[in-house]
Amino acid sequence: MNLLAHAILSPNRPLVRIGNVAADFMSRPEEQSATGDLAEGIRLHKQIDSFTDNHPVVQRAIHRLTGYQRFANPIVDVFFDHFLVKHWPLTEPVEIFVQTLRSELLENLHLLPTNSQLILRRMIQDEWLLSYSDFHGLRTTFGRMEKRILHRSRREVDMAGSVALLEANYSDFEQDFEEFWPQLVTEISEGKWRTGWDSNPR
Repeated sequence: MNLLAHAILSPNRPLVRIGNVAADFMSRPEEQSATGDLAEGIRLHKQIDSFTDNHPVVQRAIHRLTGYQRFANPIVDVFFDHFLVKHWPLTEPVEIFVQTLRSELLENLHLLPTNSQLILRRMIQDEWLLSYSDFHGLRTTFGRMEKRILHRSRREVDMAGSVALLEANYSDFEQDFEEFWPQLVTEISEGKWRTGWDSNPR
């Protein structure tokens, strides 16, 4: 669920970026039916997730989330998007970047599966990406995730409570992000996910 990281690590090709962001909301058959730049974006998404989930710094952050082990990976993803906003690496402001992404999505939503369209429209309307910037927004984000889990599995979870752990261990999680992010950028810039064209993250 590190949607902002997926967006910023994409090359400056709208459909690759959209595939990278939308992949979390696509089924396996839908992923497999994607072609062209959308398929490139999905491959990039999987490379980012694989590198992130298996990285020792991310594992260190996960181990701090006592009581949240089953959902620790997506929680850390959201925490890291919070720090990405705080340590924004682009020259253009995050608000402009998100506005550009919003425009790209609205222009190309018709190319995505119906369920992905619905979720991404909600992401745009509720400004998910900008909501990562403060604790209130993080709690709102986790509240949405809790509702999706309840709808899918009939299981109640308190992911929003993890924000208290972020507040109590803020500098440690921030250090994790600052150590991990440059390594992720380097990994993606090497282009292992590509199939025949060359581009760097924005």
